[in-house]
Amino acid sequence: MSPRTWRSARRLLWLLLICGLLLGGPAATAAASDASDHSPDTAGRIVELYPNPTTDGNRGEYATVRLSEPGDWTLTDGEGTVRLPSDKTGRFAATWAPDQTTEYTDATPVAAGGSFRLAVSGETLRLKRDDRVVDTVRYTDAPESEQWRADAGWQPLGFTRRAPVTARNVSVTSFVLPDDPAAPVDAISDADERLYLAAYTLTDERVIDALLAADQRGVDTAVLVEGDPVGGMTTRQAAALDRLAAGGVAVNVMTGAAARFRFHHAKYAVADDRAVVLTENWKPAGTGGASSRGWGVTVDSERVADELAAIFDHDTTWKDTPRWTAVRSEIETVEADPSTGSYPQRHPPQPTTADAVRVLAAPDNAESELVELIDRTDDRLLVVQPSIGSADYALLRAAMRAAERGVTVQILLGGNWYNEDENEQLADQLRTNAADSEMPLSVRIAPDNRRFGKIHAKGIVADDTAVVGSLNWNNNSAENNRELAVAITDPGVADYYRNVFMGDWQAGSKTGWLGGALPSSLPAGLLVVAVGVSSVTVLIAHRRLEFAER
Repeated sequence: MSPRTWRSARRLLWLLLICGLLLGGPAATAAASDASDHSPDTAGRIVELYPNPTTDGNRGEYATVRLSEPGDWTLTDGEGTVRLPSDKTGRFAATWAPDQTTEYTDATPVAAGGSFRLAVSGETLRLKRDDRVVDTVRYTDAPESEQWRADAGWQPLGFTRRAPVTARNVSVTSFVLPDDPAAPVDAISDADERLYLAAYTLTDERVIDALLAADQRGVDTAVLVEGDPVGGMTTRQAAALDRLAAGGVAVNVMTGAAARFRFHHAKYAVADDRAVVLTENWKPAGTGGASSRGWGVTVDSERVADELAAIFDHDTTWKDTPRWTAVRSEIETVEADPSTGSYPQRHPPQPTTADAVRVLAAPDNAESELVELIDRTDDRLLVVQPSIGSADYALLRAAMRAAERGVTVQILLGGNWYNEDENEQLADQLRTNAADSEMPLSVRIAPDNRRFGKIHAKGIVADDTAVVGSLNWNNNSAENNRELAVAITDPGVADYYRNVFMGDWQAGSKTGWLGGALPSSLPAGLLVVAVGVSSVTVLIAHRRLEFAER
């Protein structure tokens, strides 16, 4: 089975598992639990486990210990025992396949003979010194291709979690699509030293030209794209990547069985000390201004640009992001027509100096940071999303808590063919239960209009903070994808996106209120909340919504 086929199969199995759980099927555990017991002797610790690699017979599995003092050290799983070096210090990986383990860790491999194995279903490991237990780690149901770390828990192998980074008194320019397709291209066209572009899909010819021109000027130019988007990579994108690679641009593709993220779904660029963060793809429907309602921002800040560059470097320097030319023959392509719509500019770009810009990333920190932001909201919360995963999703629960304490909450959802029925059904299911709740929370489905082709933005305006980025409101996006967003705290920026939101909200006042014709001004006590649907058909349609970017 090819790496691409294996990765697709993993995604399908994950989807079927979730469907089975929603439909009340047999219980299954996809997450692992772990616990550690430590003695006062800190000279030795069990620091990493990798029990479930995607290899035949789990070749390459290992358990890493860190030794800071020489001694009579052993590691046991209760069935087999590994004797560790007695005269050395450092990090040592106990493994029965040392040759393959070196592909996954830089710890010194120590061959484990006999019956020492890491069971996928669970294990108890004990580190001993002079036959005295100094550290114990237990786990159950090890996730596939994930590494347990003592300082971070389970996470994808090759992934290092980052904390949010904040810059203050920053020049920013807010813009929206399809109103101003020139903004994201202009922001990257004058790079002198570095130009890094991260994408889910990339077919906008203007962007391709800007990348090639930068490379020809001697700019350090690189691209990272998702190698296996939902529906397949289009022939247009493959041709674009061919053109970039032939022109000298370093093109990396996230693909293969060991991919750290289910999808590389981030949309951003670093141009010298400027950062561009988008909700939209670098394609005609997105940055080309031919269809999608999207939000975007340019941030002139060395600190923000350096953080995005560090994320880009982290994501392009592991084995799951090979060069395009190395995997080109393995990538299957599909035909697809580009969007060709045309829309007026109702909201020109707005430059200002923001009080603060905070860089958020998933699966690192974005979800928890946004929950805290919503929990701090006092007056008004606006949310625009193509769809919402379920009523149990953490950010929606936070929005409901805000409404319960009197915050006015408005949620604008997509109304395109692949999500309109789903979104209306989600809202209808809770209307009966919540009609008497007297909470100021309302939901509107965006209908066809002359402002844009479809809702694709993923944005929040919480009092004086606006959030722009690629994060969809569902667990997969927050926990399994690479996503990126910025939270901009500034009254002017918040007002800009609030005006965009309300214009789009009012555009559907005659036909778009959850399938019924209601006036744009509604009683504050009306509650309409989206809830989850346990239909396999709806779930698959939702997954297409999240990432097909059609």
